[in-house]
Amino acid sequence: MIKIYKLFLMVTISFFVALNFTEIKKDKLEYEVEQHFRFLSDTIYRYQINAFNAKLVTNETSDLLYLNNPKNNDKVNDISEIIKDFFHLVSKNRIVNDNLWTVANIYPNYIYIKPYRDGYKELLENHGMKNKSYFNYLVKSERIKRNLERSNLTVYETIKVYGPYIEDETNEEIISIYYPLYLDRKIESILSLDIKAGFLSDYVSEFNKRNLTYFRIDENIDIETFVFNIIAKQRYCDPVEIPIQRSYFFFPLLVIVIYLFLFVAHESISLLIKNINDNKKDKLTGFYRKDCFNTTSHSINCIIVIDIDHFKKVNDTYGHPIGDSVIAEVSDRIRNAIRKTDIGIRWGGEEFVVLLDGVMSITDLHIKLNELLHVISDKKICNIDITISIGAFLSPSNVMLSDAFKYADEALYESKRTGRNKYTVILH
Repeated sequence: MIKIYKLFLMVTISFFVALNFTEIKKDKLEYEVEQHFRFLSDTIYRYQINAFNAKLVTNETSDLLYLNNPKNNDKVNDISEIIKDFFHLVSKNRIVNDNLWTVANIYPNYIYIKPYRDGYKELLENHGMKNKSYFNYLVKSERIKRNLERSNLTVYETIKVYGPYIEDETNEEIISIYYPLYLDRKIESILSLDIKAGFLSDYVSEFNKRNLTYFRIDENIDIETFVFNIIAKQRYCDPVEIPIQRSYFFFPLLVIVIYLFLFVAHESISLLIKNINDNKKDKLTGFYRKDCFNTTSHSINCIIVIDIDHFKKVNDTYGHPIGDSVIAEVSDRIRNAIRKTDIGIRWGGEEFVVLLDGVMSITDLHIKLNELLHVISDKKICNIDITISIGAFLSPSNVMLSDAFKYADEALYESKRTGRNKYTVILH
């Protein structure tokens, strides 16, 4: 019954530990996703400030793509180094990481692209953008507001998310996030982030490795809506549901792993305690050894001292092996007569001490002492009549073990002096 109870208890504990573990880890994952998106927004905000303060120059750079034939005196915003640093910072954001594909700042007449890949110019031309403004195309197709003066929207609510889609030239599955950059609430350019569509699943997989979990992204996720909500609403601290699901097989597996851990830990601790206790016990009797008790610091209110009568005669007549058998049997009978919470000690060769647990009445003590006398004398041991003498001490309050033993030893001496096979009690 106790084993079934322990099994039920460990299974129950394992279940709740696993449940608590997965809930804590799920909360941690959701928090990390929100924080990394917040860092992404902050990075974009700092980039916007730097871009607005960039100098106007006439130099053309490798990251610059003109949408029409520039004139000699046409000037552009010098953000080549700014966008390079921005690309580096975004790629270090753990929610994006290596999934960052392209960063572009789209102006009405030109585009800064990082990294600039062969085929981008042809790609725009194939989409009818030759000598046209890709900026105007995006404003129209994504319904981006040119002016926020009459709008209650914040800049974060003006973002647009498109995808996932397959990029023609590279065959990469991409999500594009468009951030209109407003100066004095009027649009100046559009910052575009192209991110590989599996970025969120990749982050969850990386989280699972770090935290020994098995979460996954909901297969039915609306990635456009999710990315918009988590960026646009986080400034208001509105809760955004992150489409994270638990694995159907991982939770029961986790319960089993925790159960096995608890089982092994319980068995190991039990074995360790047993070994420690066994080292404190006498090999012949199974009782504790006398040297395991500090008589000056241990206190007790009831103690029994037991001595086998005429034991020297048993050794001399039948030999020491029989004497050892008598000691072992006497100790076994004493053990069966006392409670499991009482402590049996082999005090000397044929002398035993029993420390009774809790306060015992004088009536109960007499009953117990009579039981001990009869349990030894009523049945022969090794075909020998064996009796014991007992001395007991009882006090309403705890006293030092050394003092209690002296009183009980005096009572034992009185039992031996007055005939043996009897008990004497000293009350304090």
